[in-house]
Parts: sequence; structure tokens; C-alpha cells
Amino acid sequence: MLKFPYHVMSGAAGEYAKLYNSYLEPPLEFFYMSYLTCLGSAVADKLTVDSEISPQPRLYTLILGESADDRKSRSITNTLEVFKDFINVCNGVGSAEGLMGQLKDYPKTLLHLDEFKQFVSKSNIQSSVLLPCVSTLFEDNEYSNRTKHTNIAIYKTYLSLLAASTIETYERTWEAHFTDIGFNNRLFLVPGSGERKSFRPRKIPIDIGRKIAEQIGALVGFVGDGLVYEYTNEADDKLQEWYMDRPKNTHHKRLDGYAFRLTCLLALNEKKSIVDIDIANKVIDLVNWEYSVRQTYDPIYADTIVAKMEEKIRRQLISKGALTTRELQQYCHANRSGMWCFKNALNNLKEAHDINSVKNGAEIIRWVARK
Repeated sequence: MLKFPYHVMSGAAGEYAKLYNSYLEPPLEFFYMSYLTCLGSAVADKLTVDSEISPQPRLYTLILGESADDRKSRSITNTLEVFKDFINVCNGVGSAEGLMGQLKDYPKTLLHLDEFKQFVSKSNIQSSVLLPCVSTLFEDNEYSNRTKHTNIAIYKTYLSLLAASTIETYERTWEAHFTDIGFNNRLFLVPGSGERKSFRPRKIPIDIGRKIAEQIGALVGFVGDGLVYEYTNEADDKLQEWYMDRPKNTHHKRLDGYAFRLTCLLALNEKKSIVDIDIANKVIDLVNWEYSVRQTYDPIYADTIVAKMEEKIRRQLISKGALTTRELQQYCHANRSGMWCFKNALNNLKEAHDINSVKNGAEIIRWVARK
């Protein structure tokens, strides 16, 4: 089931997500992961775990949803507001040179992209080095670009990314020049749907915002001049077991790196002095969820629109379980391809015995697991 593991939402990030979700429409996971991304940027040069790799808690988070209705930008805007005194934010970038100039002035920067489409479009320009620059800085802290007229080099920089994207825009990151350098598996995808609550949301009291800011200050203070997390034996064994058993495929690439980054972030979020089994279990649940997300949102390549619709139906039923015909139409965006396409795809799957359905008022459709 493609459902966010809400039990991981504890600590300051969980409290923030629940508070702001009670006033606004974005889902909990948008607020929660935006908070962790900003927190990681705030302590990027001071927090790590006891390992030769010395991972940094920097995330490249992509909030996924439909345009407008899922309130992607709202969750990011609110989170940036509560972190305004703790992080440096670059609101959009037009070139690698522009980004490198920002990082020279502010070595610890969070790149905020309200419209991820703009970044994707800039990355498609043949002469642009923006994409390799951002890709390199996911794991490295330096980048240089020498041209006929300029020679820009940056060192000891810490880049994080927080962006909002539609599913269609994200699918464009599976084009060759993105996949060739592995940019798509550097992204931590967070899909979700906003819940319609109120035409005129209540104003969030000033004291709530002040309380959240105080909590952030306490976490940054907890890190101090530097914090290196060690593991309990139980936590170490649990993560080792997960690491050895994880699948070897495209969708699992760099999830071990994210497990490292999330380990120290979740431990800090709960102000723990050591990585214990509780943190290890939460990290594993979170990265396993991300693995399922990547599988579900992997772009569909098919020769016909009917075959593409068949694959959409399959993925939705596997990830969400039994659905009514109406729900399936909505999740597959059947209106875009047309009902003729949806009905033919559904009939093809029924004839192949890949799905079955029962009438219980509304038609309930299930995927048939193969033995």
C-alpha cells in the first residue's frame, strides 16, 4: 500500500506537521518532509553519523502532486517561513553560474524551486551545466566550471533542495540526460493529496509560529559546534540487515545514502543522544516507503495509450488495494486519455484475468496476484 508511514512522525517535525495541517490543506507528509529538509540544511555542516563516509543530512526533496489542488507550494512556503532565521534560501536559479555565485556568498544554501518545471527546462538547454552542478553537489561539497570567459570554483558548500512538482514534470527527469548522471535517484519523492477543508483558513496564531521557531533553535543548539551520532548494537544490526537484503535495481539506488541522512535527522528531530532501534525502524520504514513511491511513479513506456492505461491501472491497484471503478478512474486520470481508453484497458485486464471485480453497490476492482 502506497501510504505514508505516519508512525514515523514524532519529535519537533511531527508536531509541526500536525499543527499546521490542522489549519491548512496540504497533507501531513508535505509539512513533515519539508521540515526535515530545512532542518538538514540548517545543520548540514555540523551533523553526521559515526562512519568513514561521514554523510551530511542534506535532502533533495520533491513534493509531488496535481497543480493547485494538492497545495504543494503552501506547505513549502509555511515551512520556509518558520525556518527563516536558520537557513539561507535561494528562490530559483537560472544557471549554474548563478547558483555558484549564491553558494560563494552563502555556502550553506537551500535551493527552493516553487516550479520544478523551470529547473527541468533550464537543464534541457544543451550548453547549460546547471544539471551536472546540482547533481554533483548532492554528495560533494565542491564544484568548478571553467569556460572560455569564466572560471568559477566553489568549495565547502552544502546544497539542499526543496521543490514542488507535478507528476508530468517529474516524469521528464527520466529523459536520457537526467538518467545518464543519475539525477532522478538523487530525489526524495513525496507524493500526496490535499484535503479540502475551508474556503477561508483560520490564521495561524503568532505564538504557534514562535513556539515552532523556538523548537528549531533548540535543535540547532543541540547540535552546537558539531554532533556525531553513534549507533546502539541493535540499531546497527537492524540497518545492516536491511542494507544486505535490499533489492539491486534502479529504484533502490542511493536509498542507502538517504537512510544515512535520515538516521541523523530523525535522531536529532527527537533530540536523542544515540541512534537506537526505534530510529532505525523508522528510517527503514521511510526508505522502504520511498522505494514503493519510486516504483509507482516510474514513467510508463508503452506503444499505445491503451497499454499505458493498463499499466496505470495495475500500479494503482497494487499500491492502493481494492478500488471502486470511480476511484480508479480518478487515480488513473482517465479523463485525460478518454473513457474509451480506460474501458478498453479495464476489459483487457479482465480478459487476461489480471483483475477481478465484485458488485457491492459500486463495482470493486482488485488486482489478482500471480503465484
